[in-house]
Amino acid sequence: MCSYSQYAKNKELMHMTMLRNLQGLHAPLRLTMELRAAEKVGRLPFLPSSNFMRDVLSGRDEEIGFEDFLNTAEFREQMGQPHAVLEKQLGIL
Repeated sequence: MCSYSQYAKNKELMHMTMLRNLQGLHAPLRLTMELRAAEKVGRLPFLPSSNFMRDVLSGRDEEIGFEDFLNTAEFREQMGQPHAVLEKQLGIL
């Protein structure tokens, strides 16, 4: 497993534990609920999502990572014509 993904997971776990110890059980539960709601916000399949709401809730909006400058739109595999992508998702194609 990649050390960065393990680091991010451990950092989130430590943050949730600290929240629970300082503010009680409701704080990590509320934050988890808000993160799940932010993940459900959808866009059309051909529009890339920056997941800015999730990044703000998790505190990653202030960090610059690998994906910020090497994950540009012209190198994504999800680029396609909007009509074709929607027809494929709806099962028309």
